[in-house]
Amino acid sequence: MTLLHTVCYNLIKIYVNSIGVYSLATIKQVAKEADVSIATVSHVINKTRYVSPDLVERVEQAIHQLGYNKKAKELEGKFKLGKKSEVAIILPTVEGTLYSKLTSQISLLLTEQGYTLTVYFHNDDAMQEKNIITNILNNSRIVGCIIVPVSNEEKQFSKLIAQKIPFIFLDRTVKIKNIAAVLSDSKGGIYRGCNHLLKSGHEEIVLLVEPGKYSTSEQRITGYKEALEDYKIPFNEQLVIEVDHNHLEEVIKKIKILWQSYEKPAFIATGNRITLSIVKIINKLGLECPTDVSVIGFGDEEWSEIINPPLTILKQDTMEMARQSVNILLEKIVNEDKEGTNVIIPMELLLQKSTQVIGKGPFGEKPVSPEELTLTKDEEDRLQKGNFKVGISFHYGGNAWTRLYENGIRNILDKYGVSIVSITNAHFDPNLQVTQLEGLRMQNPDAIIAIPVDDELTSKKFQSLSQDTKLIFMSSVPEGMTRDQYSTCVSVNERENGQNVASLMGNYFKGMKNVKVGFIGHGAPFYGTHLRDAVAIDILRSNYANIQIVDDQYFYEIEKTYEVCKKMVMNDPNIQGLYISWDRPALEAIKALKELKREDIAIFTYDLDQEIATYLAKEEMVKGLSSQKPYQQGIAVGLATAKALLGHDVHKYIGVPPEVVESKNLLKSWRNIIMEPAPSEIEKLFMRKFT
Repeated sequence: MTLLHTVCYNLIKIYVNSIGVYSLATIKQVAKEADVSIATVSHVINKTRYVSPDLVERVEQAIHQLGYNKKAKELEGKFKLGKKSEVAIILPTVEGTLYSKLTSQISLLLTEQGYTLTVYFHNDDAMQEKNIITNILNNSRIVGCIIVPVSNEEKQFSKLIAQKIPFIFLDRTVKIKNIAAVLSDSKGGIYRGCNHLLKSGHEEIVLLVEPGKYSTSEQRITGYKEALEDYKIPFNEQLVIEVDHNHLEEVIKKIKILWQSYEKPAFIATGNRITLSIVKIINKLGLECPTDVSVIGFGDEEWSEIINPPLTILKQDTMEMARQSVNILLEKIVNEDKEGTNVIIPMELLLQKSTQVIGKGPFGEKPVSPEELTLTKDEEDRLQKGNFKVGISFHYGGNAWTRLYENGIRNILDKYGVSIVSITNAHFDPNLQVTQLEGLRMQNPDAIIAIPVDDELTSKKFQSLSQDTKLIFMSSVPEGMTRDQYSTCVSVNERENGQNVASLMGNYFKGMKNVKVGFIGHGAPFYGTHLRDAVAIDILRSNYANIQIVDDQYFYEIEKTYEVCKKMVMNDPNIQGLYISWDRPALEAIKALKELKREDIAIFTYDLDQEIATYLAKEEMVKGLSSQKPYQQGIAVGLATAKALLGHDVHKYIGVPPEVVESKNLLKSWRNIIMEPAPSEIEKLFMRKFT
């Protein structure tokens, strides 16, 4: 990270100390053409440092070849010299990328208007800030100032006002009549970040703030409080921690105490430097993100997207902040009586992989990890001697998902001598499942493992069965059942499932405007499917303003998805993407799209099998999915059943995380999900992209 900060600082020196007449893109193009650094081009243009004759010749030749010497002459005429030729910017520091980016962008914008930029640093010291202002007052070349204030008192800036030197505030503000400020929407940004964590099941959220009573800190704390209030969670002062970068050991102690006191706390950083500090602290404490802690970063640090896992982050629009700052200041220079009003620049919440989604059970239970389901030697012996019998009721069968699930269950039950008396397949028919369950009851099993076809029609039968045998549910618990009527429920984390697919769709269409998508969901009342659908819709609407869900339709029979999709796309040919409840109906939709010759529509869905993997491998139509891990879920069900047979059913909800699958990680994901290498046809299609 030191290297990153050094690069940022050196870039500022290039722009501040040797301002040229070219835009950043121009300098880059000239440097690339001449095969030299940007700094060398800047020194040749501005004659600020000795450059060897051969390099000078190469740079000048590149300038001539690219035709930028003409642009230089055009700008030279408007370049201001002498009095009123400079704009001052007063910053706390250039550590982190926020102020380095703002400075370089402001410098370029001012250069286009003929001004040079002079940079001062107050290091968050009010006395230094006062001395800088005094120097500015005595500098006849300075025509205006952009200030990131450390002081929050009006009198600190009274002399600038008295001498009518135009100035504005940037990033932070002080309440002074007619003095404008350009600010990121810190309050709204922190609210969105906190709201995202709350929706993901977190309740203990730690806000990390800079020490000092800055306007930005106050706004960020307000956004934090409002998000908690919306979820009826009381504000806890202990969860707001000041991060003094000069005394990080104290911060580490506080965070260690919090991590030990709260179950899976989440952290929101409120600044670029704080983001780096919390990542360092987590590593130092040996914690894993997001397994142990969830983190939302803040700022524009490029490294946040390339570390593992990539950080979910609140991003500031520094280019718009710079543009607004320059425009407002220049207007103030021309018309010093112009009233100043604050400009608030929205922040973007970039969803990545550093926050955990805490799925909750039917009665709000926090999930238990499958790793916690261990058996003692005594329990293993009791199972072997118990002659236990188990029946299994699947909602449908005959596919890879069901086979893997069954294999996981058998792996455990066979190991401990538990016999499976019967396995049924309801073909998505709730009435058939009710009949099959009665058949299982007649075999007097000690437990029944079941995935309900729906949450309503099967409920009475399961309630009746609960009087005679142990019930272990897969995916959902039928409506109307109480906690004491079943032993446990094992499910993929459906909240995380929904968030994964929404993020895949959002990132795929990132940067595109007015994207229209369709939503094809499962019409049957099935808790798990409806939950992930609802989460996905909420994530899309909350975090991806460029995406509009223009139509939502539902199917009850998988085969009907063909007609649903065909009708939807014909009604609105501008649809660019489709969300589809899982892989089998997605394949029906693909048939319809092929018939319509609309293979340009991007599909996002759930669960992995060979046919859907073929489209991913070819990068055709299917752009990403989130998949259950049926074998691992089967293992968890087997262990939960073993515990239930022994009378241990305290773990009411066991959650298994899903896996995101894209073309780039297809082969690895296939191994993780299907538990074997991908078929040779898939491997060949995948490898063809690299030849």
